[in-house]
Amino acid sequence: MSISLIPKNPEELGEALSQLTERSIILGGGTDLIIVMREKLLSPDKLLSLSDIPELREIRVTEDTASIGAMATMTEVEHAFAGYPELRALSEAAGGVGSVQIRNKGTIGGNVANASPAGDLPPVLWMLDAKVELMGPAGALRSVPIRAFIRGVKDTDRAYNEVLTRFIIDRRALAGFETAFEKLGHREQVTISRIGLAAALKRDAQGVVTEARVIAGAIQTKPFRLEAAEQLLIGTKAEPTAALAIAIGDTFEGNTRRRYKAAAAKGVAENLLKRFAKGAKKTEDKS
Repeated sequence: MSISLIPKNPEELGEALSQLTERSIILGGGTDLIIVMREKLLSPDKLLSLSDIPELREIRVTEDTASIGAMATMTEVEHAFAGYPELRALSEAAGGVGSVQIRNKGTIGGNVANASPAGDLPPVLWMLDAKVELMGPAGALRSVPIRAFIRGVKDTDRAYNEVLTRFIIDRRALAGFETAFEKLGHREQVTISRIGLAAALKRDAQGVVTEARVIAGAIQTKPFRLEAAEQLLIGTKAEPTAALAIAIGDTFEGNTRRRYKAAAAKGVAENLLKRFAKGAKKTEDKS
């Protein structure tokens, strides 16, 4: 039988991490792990639960940074960032994860720590140049860029006795940008990504895109940048026209062996552009 460790604060968490072995498991929201454990596919010697540490659920937004505790649920992330144009993609990605029940339980830390190519949040955090904060034994902290943290399928830069504690985003580097996220799944809801597309656009006073970042997910083993798509967007008003959507979709050719994904990317791109169009209209209505 596993030994359960349930720390109540960061200090106790640091002590608990010192007790872990390579057979130990860290439990966050548990939406994936509990299923595996019930099927008796895992038999850890120690089970460390993060459920009772309120600091790990904190979401703080200042003028300079956005800090998201790893135990913040998808529902909490969805609501926290809906009103920030440069962070709206976080809200859109979190709001499309699974069912209401899964969003109320599943955490942003678990979505990233799983390092699944189909994860919704990694391409968005990649686009936002987020940093991952990790805690090790005795409370030792280190910070890793998300692009270095996710190394491949189920492969991250996390030791067995470390835990992901929070994500930190530099809002100053995102000044003037607006972001959006769109995905393709098997169904409208309760589905995993078959394509994830995250983008950030900066426009001039006439609404013309001057800078763009486009990150694709669920295509390769980890998110990657689509520079060709960025160049297509710069100099346009990013209007959701069929021609622009098709051109962006065409940039997927050569990046995936699954031909349906290259074809379906055109529709995903069009829906992404529609999200930006809605965001631009909201901004105009406020001004």
